[in-house]
Amino acid sequence: MENRPLAREFERLEQFLASAPRPEPSVALRQRVLGSVRSQLRRQRRVSRWRFAMALAAMLLLSLGPLLAAAHAANLVLQRRESLPSLHEVARRIQQLSPDISSEESVRRAMLIRIAAEAGCQAKLSDSYGRVLGYQSPGEML
Repeated sequence: MENRPLAREFERLEQFLASAPRPEPSVALRQRVLGSVRSQLRRQRRVSRWRFAMALAAMLLLSLGPLLAAAHAANLVLQRRESLPSLHEVARRIQQLSPDISSEESVRRAMLIRIAAEAGCQAKLSDSYGRVLGYQSPGEML
């Protein structure tokens, strides 16, 4: 019960202070405060960008090691053939190996094989696709 009269007194004091006229801050003070706020916001944005860049670089570096180890363990050495047969030649070979395939389907498959070969994709091609690209034995595909 003793706190109630004290709370009323604080309310009156608060109303008195709120109703009293206050001087406006000077223009120089306003400019200094706004300048400080702007510089702090710029600094925070800059730090957050650098943190993101550093986290991305760390993620790439940390993931590169296991990827290279896995590629080496799977014997996926990137080797590019110097001369690949033309798209029409590959489509013709597909048509010879599988006569039941339409010419449009053989061209589509030839494009897929050609893209995989040009991209350095070293996934094991099936024996027939290896023969289409001109490999003599499955061992030559790698």
